[in-house]
Order: sequence, then structure tokens, then C-alpha cells
Amino acid sequence: MLQVIRKHIFKDSNKSTNAPQILLTLCVYTFLTSLYTILFFSTEYFLVRATLGVLMVLSYIALERTTLSATTLAFLSPTAIIGFVVIGALYFNGDFLIFTYTMGAAMISLTYMKPKGLAMYIAATSAMFALFLFGFNMNLLGHPYSVIHNYLSFVTSVTLNVLIYILCKSYAQTLSALTEAKDAANQAALAKGAFLSNISHEIRTPMNAIIGMTAIGKSSNELDRAHYALDKIEDASTHLLGIINDVLDMSKIESGKFELSFEEFDFVKMVQRAINVVSLQLHDKNQQFAIDIDENIHEKYIGDDQRLAQIITNLLSNAVKFTPSGGRVCLTARLLKCENDICTIQIEIADTGIGISPEQRPLLFQAFHQAESSTVRKFGGTGLGLSISKNILDVMGGRIWFESDIGKGTTFFVMIHIERVSLPSAEESNEPAEYTPISFGGRNILIAEDIDINREIVEVLLEPTNIAITFAENGIEAVRIFSEAPDHYELIFMDVQMPEMDGYEATRRIRAIDTPAAPIIPIVAMTANVFREDIERCIDAGMNDHIGKPLDISEVLQMLQKYLHLTG
Repeated sequence: MLQVIRKHIFKDSNKSTNAPQILLTLCVYTFLTSLYTILFFSTEYFLVRATLGVLMVLSYIALERTTLSATTLAFLSPTAIIGFVVIGALYFNGDFLIFTYTMGAAMISLTYMKPKGLAMYIAATSAMFALFLFGFNMNLLGHPYSVIHNYLSFVTSVTLNVLIYILCKSYAQTLSALTEAKDAANQAALAKGAFLSNISHEIRTPMNAIIGMTAIGKSSNELDRAHYALDKIEDASTHLLGIINDVLDMSKIESGKFELSFEEFDFVKMVQRAINVVSLQLHDKNQQFAIDIDENIHEKYIGDDQRLAQIITNLLSNAVKFTPSGGRVCLTARLLKCENDICTIQIEIADTGIGISPEQRPLLFQAFHQAESSTVRKFGGTGLGLSISKNILDVMGGRIWFESDIGKGTTFFVMIHIERVSLPSAEESNEPAEYTPISFGGRNILIAEDIDINREIVEVLLEPTNIAITFAENGIEAVRIFSEAPDHYELIFMDVQMPEMDGYEATRRIRAIDTPAAPIIPIVAMTANVFREDIERCIDAGMNDHIGKPLDISEVLQMLQKYLHLTG
């Protein structure tokens, strides 16, 4: 019945979701009063009462289907119903069904009104009804009731009907919430299923490259072809490691085991490390890169610099990935305010890339949803980077948002609150003791570094220490140089990313050389990859320690002191 009413009578009405129920109540009321009248009163009374009831029903339908606002209907509909029923009661000098109207009136009012408006309406109608009863000294219920009984019955009826309706509405809301929760759970399950499908594809792609290039390298008699295969294996392995790290981070976040590590760090160097990770991507795509760091940003802060670097690396990597060759990527850092050594810093990473479509925007920071997008298929990656970054910032008390124009680019904004290391006092400022470098004369170290300018920088930095340096330009050369004179070197600084043989494999081969010095010589990794997973990978390969790029001379000297057993 309700479906028929909704379909044929209220099909164009969007004012009330309860209109069919209200109309059905009024029809039942009209039928009962008409039946009661024809059984116990005259036909004349029946025609009057039936006519009033039908007019009441038609009036409600007309009001519901008008273009009047919901607020207007909240007053007009109950007033019309009250008017018809009261007229009928006056005409018959008493009507035991007079209070039935309150159910319809209360339901209509609750349908359109907020609680505050409903309370005001009930108060107003109660006052008017009291004035009507007491003003005209009318007893609508007849003997043995009094005017006071009439009014108390009215108030009681209104209250009960309102309470019943509130309970029904509460049940409907609870049922709706459960349905929404079920739908959300189903959507999450579907999203995770799609994510697993995509991540399977992402893992198989580098694995196929590793397996295929391994076969090519093993079967080739040409050194250049073997080196080419090794380079491709290294690229695929690095990509695969990034995928695994993303999945592990997301797993930690979802299981509530994600934790931060707070240490003192240099903000500018943290940003430089993140830039180093994507510098090769920038070079390969011939993109312009600009960096602008506020000069007011203090050098030292306390926070989790590795996770901050991870966020910046994710955003920079996405900017490079989604920006065409020859485009522009820009990183800006601004100090917004600093109170009681708690500083608010805003980082902006802008690109001139493809932009973010309106359909993608609501899901951009949600886990597993972005991984469904065809964008991930086209550009690669897990699609978890932004979700991980947002979760890290949530734990830090920061926030992330973006602005984007399709075809013009995207700007991501990251706001963080970190503790500044207090500035030194005036007396301390005036750490000017003359710096005298420690002398390492007579000591010999081996440095494996494939980039000319990096070798030059290390040589200049260490020149005042009088230490003797031998350079190797790749992993194969490092293994050869050490194996030819294993007792000559006391420490090896090993770059990780090198052509022909990377630092991990070079370290494993040095450790395997049959000489007493091979297992014990200290090997320190030098790399821009500074996440915990990267450090653990260096240790697993047989290295003793790790320093990040760009190199800090104080850290290099600390390593020399630590492993050459010299003190200042």
C-alpha cells in the first residue's frame, strides 16, 4: 500500500520521506470516523464527517505536492488537519476520536522540523488549544469530562505520539547506520581486493625483469651485455623494495603498530636527502627543479626526520612521475610561526604535471582506493604513498592537502609542528674556539664512489686530516683494489648505488675474500637512501655503519675516529 501511494501520489514530491505513512494514517482516521458515524448517527452526520475527512486528506496531498518550503509545510499541514478535526468535533459537540489528529500532526511536524522547531510548534499549538477550550468553556469529550480533562488529554496524547515517533525514527536511523556500515565494509573489501590485484601486478613486473635479466646475464659471454643485465636487475630490485616497503608501512599503520622516532636533526639536510633520492628521475626526464627554503628555518629540530624525508620523497617522486619531460618541479619550505620553540613549517611541492581529476580527489588519501585507479596502471607504483604520508602526518599532528588543475599541475601542502632546538645563549655564541682537525697521518682508507664530483668533495674535506685515500670508481674495482692489498686498508667507505657492481654486492664479495682482514675491516655505507629499511639492508649486506649524503664532514670525522680508534 505504501509503495502504491509513494509511486502514484507522491512520485514528484521530495518534501517528506514519511508522506505515504502520514497519508495512510489520515485515510484510516477518515474511514473509522465515517464508519462510526454511519453506525451510530444519521446519514446527514455521516456525509458531513466523511466530507470533512476527505477534504482533510486532499488538503494534505495538495500541500505535500506544492512547491512550498519544508518549513512552511511544517506549520500548514498540521494546522489544516487540526482545523478539519476541530470543526468536525464542534459540529457534533464531542468526538472521542478528536485526539487521533495529534498522531498525524506530530508525525508531520517531526518530518519537517528540527527538534527546536518542533518544541516551539507544540508549545504554540498547546497554548492555542488551551485558549480555545477555556475561552469558549467547551467540553469536546462530553460528560463526565471537564475542560481541564480535555486539555490534559490533549497534552498527554501529543507527548505520547511524539515519543513513539522519536523511538521509531531512532530505530530507522540505527537501521540506516548499520546499512551504511555494511555498505562501507563491502566497499572496503572490494577496494582491498582490487588493491591486491594491482599489487600482484606491480610485484610481478620487477620480478619478471629480475628473472629475465638474470637469465640473460648468465647466458651472455659479453661483459657489456652482462653489465647491462646487472643494471636492469638493480633497477628492478630497487623498485621491488619500494613496493615492499610501502606495503609493510601500510600494514603497520592498519595494525596500529606504526611508531615515530624522535631525534635531533638538520632540517635542510633532511630535505637535501629527500631530493637526492629523486635526482636521477629529474635528470632522466630533463625536468627543471627549483628549491626555496626560508632562511628563518632553524638548522636543528627534534622529530622523526626519516619519516619527514619519506613524506617529501613520496611527494617529489609523484611530482616527477606525473610531470612530462621538460616540465618543472618546485619545493618550497616556509616558517609560519614559532612559539615556545614549537615551530610550524609549511612545505609546498608544486609541479606542472597532468593534475588530479575531480573523480580521484575524494579518494586520494584513502588506503587501497587510489591503487584501483588506471593512473597506477599507467605510471606504476602501489598508489599507497599519499595514504602513508597522510597517516604519518596524522600521528605527527600535522596535515596535508592539495590544489590541482587538470593539465596544469598540482601543488601539495604539508604543515608540520616540530620542536626547535634552543638557540645557544649569548655567552656561548660569543662553539669561537679555533677548529683544529684531527690528524690521521699514516692511515689508509679506501673509498668506493662512482661520481667524480663526489670523490673530489670527499678528498677536499679530508685533506686537512692528512689521511691517505685510494678511490675506486665502482664495486668491481673496490673488490679488486682491496683483494690486492687487504692489509693496507683500515677502513672502507662504500657508496651503495654504483654501476657494474653496487655497494651491497661489493661488500659481500670483500667479506668472502680468504684473508684475515676481510671479515673485520670496517665498511661504512655512503648513500642518499637513509630510511631505516635502507640502513638495515646495508647491515645485512655486511657493512658496519651508515652515513647519509650529502656528506657532513663532522659525521665523516666521527666515523674515522670510531673505527680508526683515535680521539681528539
